[in-house]
Amino acid sequence: MCQFPRQARLLCPTLQRLAGREWEGPRGGSSGKSYQTLSRKICHTHEWAQALSELLQRGYPLAMNIVLIPNRDKPDAVAAAGELQRLLRARAGEITATLLLDSPADRLAQLKPNLVVVLGGDGSILSIAQVMRGLDVPVVGINFGKIGYLAAFSFEQFKQHLDTILSGQAPTTNRLMLCGEIYHRETPDGQIQPLQQLLAQKPLFAALALNDVVINAGDPFRMIGLAVQIDEEATTTFRSDGVVVATASGSTGYNLSAGGPLLSPQVNAMVLTPICPHSLSFRPVVIPDSSAVLIVPQHLNAGSKVNFDGQVTYPITEDQCLLVRRAARPLRLVENPSMSHWRMLATKLQWAQSPRH
Repeated sequence: MCQFPRQARLLCPTLQRLAGREWEGPRGGSSGKSYQTLSRKICHTHEWAQALSELLQRGYPLAMNIVLIPNRDKPDAVAAAGELQRLLRARAGEITATLLLDSPADRLAQLKPNLVVVLGGDGSILSIAQVMRGLDVPVVGINFGKIGYLAAFSFEQFKQHLDTILSGQAPTTNRLMLCGEIYHRETPDGQIQPLQQLLAQKPLFAALALNDVVINAGDPFRMIGLAVQIDEEATTTFRSDGVVVATASGSTGYNLSAGGPLLSPQVNAMVLTPICPHSLSFRPVVIPDSSAVLIVPQHLNAGSKVNFDGQVTYPITEDQCLLVRRAARPLRLVENPSMSHWRMLATKLQWAQSPRH
């Protein structure tokens, strides 16, 4: 990433024309000069400056700061993070690899990384997504958990694709993030709650979610009553064990277990899925991600809570309401070049497989 590897020459026609063999990649026997050293030599001419500009536009920064965040409860993930840190530091070029074992929320923004590598399971990705607020940084997941739907790489696959990832050429998807906010209700039951009136308040609580925002019935586990407004239009009032508002990323999680549909990550939408509704006709619905979903409790249990990705919970009462909207920034997730979304569904979730005889 911090020198001119072979991929860079192929991607940059100007550099390919001017550089010849001098700046062959590390596997081809290069001089190993960093961008900062090279830029002092080449920026005296317009063409070389143009070549450097093309590389920067294609994702080659002058230096690279990588943050490694392993799941501390998984010894194999921590050991792999240490191995990866040594591997990255041994590469030619200006790569900084920082290992974070404690309180990533406090240090992540300070480190200003170019890439975040999470070693754990899907839960580790969800945890890091909570603290990525405001950071437009690609995230790579190395799976040390069970399914590994979001953490799409094995450790060996990550090392295999390391050059592609560091060069910025690995495929990425912008994963929709949800913002859930709990407000004090301003209108009685049965009346539309104006959004502007709500947004004039300071929320009682707010959190982000990559997979889903869920209201669970909670103790003593009787059915609860919920009314749903979408873009200030009343849609339905129903009794159930709760409701899931999921993203395409979260459509393979709680939403799927509750009978909701699978969505491709490229679909900019949310899914509204009831949990065990007392109805034969209330089916999950897919709505645009530009929608504002307001869930107004009609009847709750003492233990009813709002759940954000299974990472953060907050109690909700009948004089409050939950607003779910698209967050300001998506999560940039680096995808495994060896496995498409559909192959991942078939391999890891056994989607659409025929019965075995």
